[in-house]
Amino acid sequence: MPLERPDPPLASRALALTRRRALALGAGLAAVVGGALSCGASPSGPPATDPDLPRPSGPPLSRGTVHDVRASGAVGDGRADDAAAFTRALGLATPGDTVRVPAGTYRLVLPRPLRVPAGVLLAGDPGRTTLRVAAGATAALLVGGDDVTLDGLEIVRADDAETVLVRVGQVARLTLSRLVLAGATDVVDAFCHGIQLGVDNGVSNGVTMSGCLLHRLTYGLYQANESSAVTVGVSVTGCTFARNTNTDLEFNSPSGSFRHVRVQGCTFRDNDSPGFAVGIAYCADVVVSGCTVTNYRMEAVHIEDWSSDVTVSGCTFSACGLREFAHVQIISGSARVTARANTHDATMNTRRIALVNALAGGDGQTAGGRDVVPPSAVTVTGNTFRCSDTVVAVSFHGVAGGSITGNLVTGIAPEDALDLDGATGIQVGPFGS
Repeated sequence: MPLERPDPPLASRALALTRRRALALGAGLAAVVGGALSCGASPSGPPATDPDLPRPSGPPLSRGTVHDVRASGAVGDGRADDAAAFTRALGLATPGDTVRVPAGTYRLVLPRPLRVPAGVLLAGDPGRTTLRVAAGATAALLVGGDDVTLDGLEIVRADDAETVLVRVGQVARLTLSRLVLAGATDVVDAFCHGIQLGVDNGVSNGVTMSGCLLHRLTYGLYQANESSAVTVGVSVTGCTFARNTNTDLEFNSPSGSFRHVRVQGCTFRDNDSPGFAVGIAYCADVVVSGCTVTNYRMEAVHIEDWSSDVTVSGCTFSACGLREFAHVQIISGSARVTARANTHDATMNTRRIALVNALAGGDGQTAGGRDVVPPSAVTVTGNTFRCSDTVVAVSFHGVAGGSITGNLVTGIAPEDALDLDGATGIQVGPFGS
């Protein structure tokens, strides 16, 4: 059963839209539109977190001298504007201190972001401390120093201003734990991103996310196209991404790069957008492992633009690529990419796609402007493919070098599981069933 190769202009337009949008959104954060969320009579607005999504829990963190925002005048009733109190508490903190945000709902009318000083822990009660951010600040929190930890906070966009919830400059050893970031993109059209890296360019290292929930955002985490930052050592563990309106984790910046990225044990779900669960471009040494991805219009994992040494292993993909392309898509000169021991459930797919799809991928209209060439050294091994009769398991178009071995397929005949077109130097083993 030959696979129809995706129409290159269409594929390229989809990719270019994502990259151009990231560029535009990174540059245009000052834009504001008036009005407020329609949220009923409650002073704290609608529930920030969908009831079917996990919420962080556990005791609050503390270290060093503790500065309580309530001692600086915060009320935490969802009505009073607590922004000045937060500014005072953060201004008192020095490296090694904690700024404590007890359980409550804090309304923050921010004409400018709250800056978290270097070395400071900003800590709430996980699942019980909510910051509702209003008034069009370009960001809720701004981090630009080393050894900062944000823990146990639920940060919610509470009006229809375009914003980023956490903006990150040049940092070392940044820890983001037990956060809930909610953008209300189901209520308003204005964009709201969760985390923006690379704001100050330069080299950052040691960015860690664990136990966080990012939902109803535009991008969950991204680095704007114009940023020349190099981010080394990113770990995302045990996080949940749900119902976002573009890519959940966008490791892409054509003027910069990412190195040594690990995405482990995360859940990605319910994304009906032109984005991906994990987007990888201009990256080296990336591992996506033990993740679950469910109900994606586009690819679960997208690898492009000369990314190298990328491994996708032990993941479960179901109902992904529902509209087009793949579960795992590999394009644009990427090299040494391995898909190993993943489970692909395509029994809900009704459109003709390849589950692991490696090809040149378009006509060159990516944000970086590089020539588009097929990938090389692609390995697909030990995977299980549960197919509908509209899909093939693996497609290599023009790929130079690699292997397709030790895979299992059900739902289609083994001879229909593979599509090779112009691929060279590929070791091919039979599909078991």
